[in-house]
Amino acid sequence: MSTTLTPPPVVPDSPAEPPRPSSGGSRAVAIVVIVLGGIVLLGAATSAAVGTIASASVHTSTRTVDAAGIEALDVDAAAGTLRVEFSDIGEAELEVTSSWGAGDWRLERDGDTLQVSSPDRDWFGWRGWFGDGGADAVLRLPASLEGLDADISLAAGEFVTDGEFGELDLSLAAGSFDVSGSADSLSADVSAGRGTVELHGVREADLTVSAGSLDATLTGAAPDAIELDVSAGSLRLTVPEGEYDVRSEVSAGQFDNSIGSTPGASRTIDVQVSAGQAVLKSGR
Repeated sequence: MSTTLTPPPVVPDSPAEPPRPSSGGSRAVAIVVIVLGGIVLLGAATSAAVGTIASASVHTSTRTVDAAGIEALDVDAAAGTLRVEFSDIGEAELEVTSSWGAGDWRLERDGDTLQVSSPDRDWFGWRGWFGDGGADAVLRLPASLEGLDADISLAAGEFVTDGEFGELDLSLAAGSFDVSGSADSLSADVSAGRGTVELHGVREADLTVSAGSLDATLTGAAPDAIELDVSAGSLRLTVPEGEYDVRSEVSAGQFDNSIGSTPGASRTIDVQVSAGQAVLKSGR
């Protein structure tokens, strides 16, 4: 008699365990995450602290100068916002509101010229951690000074005014200006930034743009002579209706003349465009 032997069931091999990540690598990743998180939190806390300190330290500084006999205004601003207003007062008054450096603005008199200047920027970009870029300055002048000559130079910041001027000279290296009112003559030089001008009664205008943009509107009687020079950027000029002898020289860029030209007209507009764009149109 034979006996049949039944083999024991085959037990499947246990699956191989996946390789475990190195505990050293995990620890390094965790440390990096913690450090980055700490830096982010520290930056947020520092920013909040700076903002709180700056807000808490906002103050206003006011100074005055005798305005009798003043015939000209000279402004040299490197930061902040400066507004010039004419009102019913007896002295020239400069009021500056800022977190830092309000007392560093200057209002002085040199003969018949009134001088206004903001603090210079240091190599950090602004003075110290907080800077004075947020300064808000208002220059109030007696209404009797309307019609004075003004020389405005901006290295940065913003200049705003609405008033009557004699000779008005605007120079913009960066930032912006917004000027309205009237002037006998206008000179505007924009190296960068943005300028907007709307003036009545200008007899002569010299407008230069080497970068940035200038949008100028002249109203009232047609000016006697206008010179435009664009080497980069854009210049848009709107002049009163009338006949003009428009003479242009365009080496590159574009000149869009929508007023035409009347050769021999007593009023002249000379245009030079070496790059960028100049646009000339008439108002209604």
